[in-house]
Amino acid sequence: MPEPTDVVAIRAVAEQVDASRLLKLEQDLIRIPSSTFHEHEIAGYLADYISDIGLAVDMMDVPHPSEAGKVSRQPIGRLAGTGGGPTLMLNGHMDPGVEMSGWSVDPYGANYEDGWIWGMGAHDDKGGLAAAISGVEAIIRSGTRLRGDVLICPVVAHKLGGAGTRALLKSGVRADLCINMEHSNNTIANVCVGVVMVQIRVTAPELFFRYSPEAKARYFNPIEQLAEIVRRIGPSLGPLPHGGWMQFAPHPALPGFPMHTFDTIHKEHYYHRNYTGMSSREAELQLQFRTVPGQTVEGVRRDLVRLLDGIKADHPAFNYELAVPAKGTEEGWCQDPMVCPPQHPLVEALAEGQSFASGQAASVGGWGRLGNVGDGNIVAALGIPTVQYGPGDIRIYKEWPTPDERVMLEDLITAAKAISYATIQLCGYK
Repeated sequence: MPEPTDVVAIRAVAEQVDASRLLKLEQDLIRIPSSTFHEHEIAGYLADYISDIGLAVDMMDVPHPSEAGKVSRQPIGRLAGTGGGPTLMLNGHMDPGVEMSGWSVDPYGANYEDGWIWGMGAHDDKGGLAAAISGVEAIIRSGTRLRGDVLICPVVAHKLGGAGTRALLKSGVRADLCINMEHSNNTIANVCVGVVMVQIRVTAPELFFRYSPEAKARYFNPIEQLAEIVRRIGPSLGPLPHGGWMQFAPHPALPGFPMHTFDTIHKEHYYHRNYTGMSSREAELQLQFRTVPGQTVEGVRRDLVRLLDGIKADHPAFNYELAVPAKGTEEGWCQDPMVCPPQHPLVEALAEGQSFASGQAASVGGWGRLGNVGDGNIVAALGIPTVQYGPGDIRIYKEWPTPDERVMLEDLITAAKAISYATIQLCGYK
């Protein structure tokens, strides 16, 4: 019995995923250093590549969100459909993480050995970009005509709170659906945590060793104030207890969340050089929360006000200022949790594609991106159904960020085929 037309078309496309060409693309991307707001060269390379395979390309300048005069750039590629289908965005960032010490190979050498490709950004996010581009290239090479448009959007400055994707969306670029090519071990992350950055500053009058009882009654050492805040919030990187000081509904796909970590503490001394501009009467704590669906920035603020007012009730000399989001992170690190229902056509099409490409049942849920946020959170906040999906798994390392980042070529091939499958199913074809 002959195969259904859609299966024949999908197999014809999958056969056009060229492993050697995909490997070269991945190696070329790794060999171009592209730290945050230094993506000019890789942007030019990708613009040429996606133009050569048949997409119309516009180059977009992106100003640095806080450093005047500093600009990077990102290409926007469009494969125009014949009409009548939804537009799908494939989004991935060009800037890799922090270059950690301890590499055993050249981080920009793109070594390929025993099926592994090594280098900075191998899967965060250059592997995902290479897979997405190769999946679309396979559709073009097969002669398949899509009804809907496909946008390929390699963006800058993910590591700066998604500045590139925010600029892309502010410019008016829109899609009906989005796959954010973040490393998820090729699982379909239809739910991801959010992030809220928090800043708490405490103050106290200066007090010397020779003090009056009245002065001591008005004094609560700033460092001790922060210590009491830390004690009441609880230990870093441990699950916040349900029914405790923070209000939330646990999400079954995000076990152990919400969670927090304390990032920085600052306190100046009146005899020493001043590094922060604060007076010696102040101390400051910055921390972040990884939140679950249903939590909002305003909700986190209310929870913290209750906690801090509780300290004030027990310690009248406690004196705080709360900034949620933390100053400087208002448009950057604060991101809402991301959810796309498992029955949504986007999730189902990509899960089918992953199963088709790998020969195994696809995994749908939060675990592949557990604790991580991506630019997909930013896209989803506009009401665009979004999932995060891509090759590479940070759990193979002892720490993250890490030296010796690497990804398997086989996983890139699987992702490329899955993307081609999902694109055909979602955009429709003639």
